[in-house]
Amino acid sequence: MKSILASSGIAALALAAAIGLAPGSALAADPGITDTTIKIGMMGSLTGPAAMWGWPTINGAKMVYDKVNEEGGINGRKIEVVVEDDQCQAPLALAAAKKLLSRDEVFMLHGGSCSGAVLPVREVALKEKIPMMVLVATADEIVAQPNGYIFRAFLPGSYDGKIIADFLATAPNVKKVIAVGNTDAIANVRYPVLEESLKARDLEYLGLEPIEVEATDATAQVLKVKSQNPDAIVLVARPEASAVFLKDAAKLGLDVPIVGATVVDLQDLLDRVGDPKPMEHMHVVSFYKSPLDGEPMAPWVDMLKKYYPDDKVQAAAFYGTSGALAVVEALKRAGPDLTREGFVKAMSDIKGLDGGPMACTLNFATDDHEGCKSGSVWGMRDGKVTAIGDSWK
Repeated sequence: MKSILASSGIAALALAAAIGLAPGSALAADPGITDTTIKIGMMGSLTGPAAMWGWPTINGAKMVYDKVNEEGGINGRKIEVVVEDDQCQAPLALAAAKKLLSRDEVFMLHGGSCSGAVLPVREVALKEKIPMMVLVATADEIVAQPNGYIFRAFLPGSYDGKIIADFLATAPNVKKVIAVGNTDAIANVRYPVLEESLKARDLEYLGLEPIEVEATDATAQVLKVKSQNPDAIVLVARPEASAVFLKDAAKLGLDVPIVGATVVDLQDLLDRVGDPKPMEHMHVVSFYKSPLDGEPMAPWVDMLKKYYPDDKVQAAAFYGTSGALAVVEALKRAGPDLTREGFVKAMSDIKGLDGGPMACTLNFATDDHEGCKSGSVWGMRDGKVTAIGDSWK
């Protein structure tokens, strides 16, 4: 028997050598794996109305993979990235995912700019048991349990509400809070947790005053808000509408603290408003440890400039970075005999991984694939965007 097993082992090694497999490689590896490459499929809104979330977020992830490749790869393999456009549309996102999996035969997916477009891809990933790291889509349902294969490494949408409520609970003389915001999918995911969290901190919630995504005038909303005499405002609106509301609030003397959700970046908002005066009471929940010109962001800004020198240094450029860092860590831990299941297990075991530009430490578990659950609140101090922390200062 020992002789037969030994002969079988020698035959297997001979077969592996004959077909170009390194010792220790699986004879039938998962798709997207060769001796020298790991193929990752990425998708995002490269064109269309949400293109601002496309190449910037994809390149912010790719620069991590570029750096890994420059340093020799992972366990002898370089990362090969294949990118598809989904235009923020569910049918196109689904088609892109299926193409990446069937024609390009990628090992895993790292993608999704828009929540509505990514949700159908979730079903494919779970059914086909494909590892997936979410790129920038924030809807909680994408990563909700039961879920064995999909991970996220930045703040999910509903967590804005808790962070905002915690922050306002530390603000002086704040008892009544009103929300002003859009009513699209991106905004709606935030309101239930916001209301629940405000009430849990004994803050009165006055409800939602809607504003259109394409609003060019917010006079009616400002006057309605003023009539309810709130102590603070939560602003859950896209950048354009947020800028319009802030300008009209300043004109009409609405002078209370305002806290915005992660759908806007404070520096970008300041650029849109064009004047620090309407912004002096404005705060925003941010994914990041510091503003883009802060010391904690310097290595990531430098990395972007190195690998994608023509890209604009903006908040959107780093939304995908932490996910790529987690993917690289899991690939390293999974070892040279890489499989999809081994990768998922390695990802699920990650604890205490620095989130890179993100204001959180990444922690995953078998039954919890939301790696990032904290953010930083930024505010205007002396006309400059400043990281405040998690409490009023």
